[in-house]
Amino acid sequence: MKSIIFLAVLAVVSGRHLKIDELEYGYCEGAHEPLTFDDISIAPFPIVVADGAEITIHILVTLLEDVPVGAKVKLEIVKEGIINLPIPCIAIDGINIGSCEYDGQSLLDSFADFLCPNYFPEGQECTLPVHPGQYGGEPLTLTLPDIPELIVDLLASGTYRIRLYALLADDTEETCIQVRVELA
Repeated sequence: MKSIIFLAVLAVVSGRHLKIDELEYGYCEGAHEPLTFDDISIAPFPIVVADGAEITIHILVTLLEDVPVGAKVKLEIVKEGIINLPIPCIAIDGINIGSCEYDGQSLLDSFADFLCPNYFPEGQECTLPVHPGQYGGEPLTLTLPDIPELIVDLLASGTYRIRLYALLADDTEETCIQVRVELA
């Protein structure tokens, strides 16, 4: 009986420890630092994942080095808990969601309507290579569309750690950025 009570207390304490009250971000330990984080915020926090929910993102970074043609982004997403749960790459309606790898130019093309030219410095086209300068600016409010139940179930409330690896065309790691976020 004592062991059951101990495990229950451990589960409660562990669950409380994992919950965060603000966005956490920075470089992974030992990572190269090719940009500065000037201002990053997200509201509401925790982020509500629901049909029609609004999320306001404010990002301002200064890129110190070129992002070359052929660059890629690899995501590793883990739901934190007593046992961490890696989120796999899942294709839903032709869109890869989760711990996936993405082509840099394809990402720029996919988000060009949001990003370009408003969040790029003057003279920088919405294409690779991306040159040094300040990126971001005014807050961007996104309204979540109808979300398939599979995604809502997959992204149940909790704390998530996201590692974003910037890769060069030959798969060499350029940098690693880690983010922790709370979903509700």
